[in-house]
Amino acid sequence: MEEIIRVLILEDVPLDAELIVRELKREGFEFESHLVERKEDYIREVNEWQPHIILADHSLPQFDGVSALNIAQEKSPLTPFIFVSGKIGEEFAVEMLKKGATDYVLKHNLSKLGYAVQRALKELQERLEKEKAERALLQSEEKYRLMVENQTDVVVKFDPEGQILFASPSFCEVLGRNEDMIVGSSLMPLVHQEDQKKTLRTLDKLNNPPYVSFLEHRLLTRNGWRWISWANKALLDDEGNLETFVGVGRDITERKLAEDRIMRSLKEKELLLREVHHRVKNNLQIVSTLLSLQSSEIDDEGMQALYRESQNRITSISLIHENLYQSEDLTNINFKNYVKSLIDDLFHSFGVNPEKIKINIQIKDIIMGMETAIPCGLIINEMISNTLKHAFPHGEGNIDLELSEKEQDQYLLKIKDNGKPFPDDFEIGNTNTLGIKLIQSLVMQLNGELTMNKEDKEFLIEFDELKYKERI
Repeated sequence: MEEIIRVLILEDVPLDAELIVRELKREGFEFESHLVERKEDYIREVNEWQPHIILADHSLPQFDGVSALNIAQEKSPLTPFIFVSGKIGEEFAVEMLKKGATDYVLKHNLSKLGYAVQRALKELQERLEKEKAERALLQSEEKYRLMVENQTDVVVKFDPEGQILFASPSFCEVLGRNEDMIVGSSLMPLVHQEDQKKTLRTLDKLNNPPYVSFLEHRLLTRNGWRWISWANKALLDDEGNLETFVGVGRDITERKLAEDRIMRSLKEKELLLREVHHRVKNNLQIVSTLLSLQSSEIDDEGMQALYRESQNRITSISLIHENLYQSEDLTNINFKNYVKSLIDDLFHSFGVNPEKIKINIQIKDIIMGMETAIPCGLIINEMISNTLKHAFPHGEGNIDLELSEKEQDQYLLKIKDNGKPFPDDFEIGNTNTLGIKLIQSLVMQLNGELTMNKEDKEFLIEFDELKYKERI
């Protein structure tokens, strides 16, 4: 309500009008008043000035209060209308109140006028606020109705027993049924048999906090079985008790079909990759076998040692492919398991007694890509092979092998033994043996750095995890 109240006074006696104005001022009202006594003036003021309240005498020479009330009811039905009369019967007052008058005050008791006006304006304000809220609610309901009726997503409201209470037009269209056929029925008969258990589990979950659930299942529609993705939420009353549930669904059949095609394609590629790794491993084993057969025809022990070294190198690569085709991950291997297999094969190749020459392997469960695992495996193969050949002339000793991850994708490899010391003139950079040259080349391939502690017989290799590079 505005601060300045517009008061229309219908009165033919100026003194009475003055008393009404004086009483309103005495009550502290901030107002502006217009005085009329003829019908045409009254109608004009109601239409143009639009008063906040009307104070009308019962009887005037050329007009009357009853007619004024009827006009006000027609042109401004929300405006409070109070009869202010010198004499008015109780039956007449009751009749006027029934017709829409707000109140009545006798002129000889104008002290009640302020209270009547205040109450009338308060009721008007409350009524205006109520109507505003009702209009907002209607607009909201209309907006919601239009949204539900026109959206492509399906909306369903159902009770805790699973009976459908409401189905949006889009849901009716999907099922190919009208709302009367759907409301009151259960959704379960339309759910694919293979999806019914998880649907029931979802409904059970929806009955407990946090009262939300998500579900993807197949539903029998007019176009056959379709995949529907649901987001469900429980509706609670003011006391926190379950009332109903609302589910919003979307047809995801095309997405599911695309996912199935992708999964089939991935499985086919996975089988192909496993077959490739398996064949590479078999081919390397064939090469190793050919070298073994060839070396058996040679009496020179030096030449046989060279053949054995070549076989060990081939075996270290072959083990990578063997681990890959047996693993769920076709691009990475558990490096700890790989090293153990590699060491076992080396000990067997050199005829080492594991009770006399012991190796302590300290490697956590490091997962390494094939790009890095092959050169790193070859480095370990060369290091351990050299140790087994030269460090233990009496056939006894200990080897320590440790691989740790310094930072993400950065590793430190340590290999040391307690065998025969290096010659005084031994330097890695001045050594021309094939094994050392191969180690240096592999370290460079890993973007690494090789250092040696000559006194402790410890080799340190820092290197990075190599990322796969697409080959052209």
